[in-house]
Amino acid sequence: MEICNGKSKRMISLLARESTLALLRGMRPGGWKTARELSVQSGIEPQYLVRTLNELADMGVLEAGEGAEPVFRLREPKVTLSLDLREIPPGPGYILDVVRFYLVLLTNIVERCKEIGGTSLQDEALDAIALERAALQDGERVLLACLRKGIDHRGCLSGLEHRILAGEFKDSDLGWVRRVYLDTLQAVMRGVLARLDDSTGKLLLRLSARQLLRDGEDLVRRFELLEGIPDKYLKQVDG
Repeated sequence: MEICNGKSKRMISLLARESTLALLRGMRPGGWKTARELSVQSGIEPQYLVRTLNELADMGVLEAGEGAEPVFRLREPKVTLSLDLREIPPGPGYILDVVRFYLVLLTNIVERCKEIGGTSLQDEALDAIALERAALQDGERVLLACLRKGIDHRGCLSGLEHRILAGEFKDSDLGWVRRVYLDTLQAVMRGVLARLDDSTGKLLLRLSARQLLRDGEDLVRRFELLEGIPDKYLKQVDG
């Protein structure tokens, strides 16, 4: 299988993750497998695994099948990247991965809030996001548009990604984009952690960030994406 210009940059980003490589290695023998089976096999949490499976299926690396629950199989055991630097279209560098990181992290926190404290705690997080969104300029509010009650963040995120790929946001915007998300993250933490004891607050943040930090540790460190977040809330417990 050959991945050509247009998809190659995203494929390189996916293959840079050890979790993606572990997933693809586990699918080499062939045959249909559910996301649940692949999660157990690869050690990737289901919510992150499904997103990666869908991305790989969109690129043609995997084939998706119908059933009682979605199933996937590897189309070919070999993937070749073909990159013509003379024709590669302009596109975002790191801005896409940065935006995706923050949106997934904030979405995870909102979902964990419901699991830990019910709808009232979840509403606390969503209200904090709404206040931050209302304070932004019109052109900036799209960055938080996916984080609203009743909105399917996956479809919304896909739409935002297309806008980034179209050049609406560039790496030169990274500074203010990062600040928007950091301010929002801090606001959510202030609202949520004030209602939780310290150990529960640590658990919520650790669970929300765990897979993201495993897959994007270099990105987080390079651009200080979690600046101001105490290490005690992010340090993972072994086991």
